[in-house]
Amino acid sequence: MSLLEFRSPAAGGFFMMPETFASICKVIGRPYAESGCWLPEYQAGIIEKLEAEIEREKVLLDALKKRERERELAGRSVFKSFEEEEKEEEEKKKAKERVSFAMRVFPLLEMLREAQKKEVKVMWGVP
Repeated sequence: MSLLEFRSPAAGGFFMMPETFASICKVIGRPYAESGCWLPEYQAGIIEKLEAEIEREKVLLDALKKRERERELAGRSVFKSFEEEEKEEEEKKKAKERVSFAMRVFPLLEMLREAQKKEVKVMWGVP
């Protein structure tokens, strides 16, 4: 799959992986397309849905962190093998390296906000 290029007269362009855009399309309830355009009258609804998903993800991540802290505190008195400790450290490393939905959608959300202010469209497609 090719990268998708996003453009708007309101902001500088950027590229996005198709898989990322497919997940965004799922959130906003629209079918994935390799090219298209969002007109100003639809941008407020798209922004609202993306912000709601970011908030949902934040709540979920906070809950996961809280559970991890509780599990860590409960497990401090338990002896762990070297392999268990390595596995645990690897899981923590992966969690830190994870790119959240909020990070992935940030450039699109900023472009949509600017486009909405200036009442211009946002376009995407394979360059």
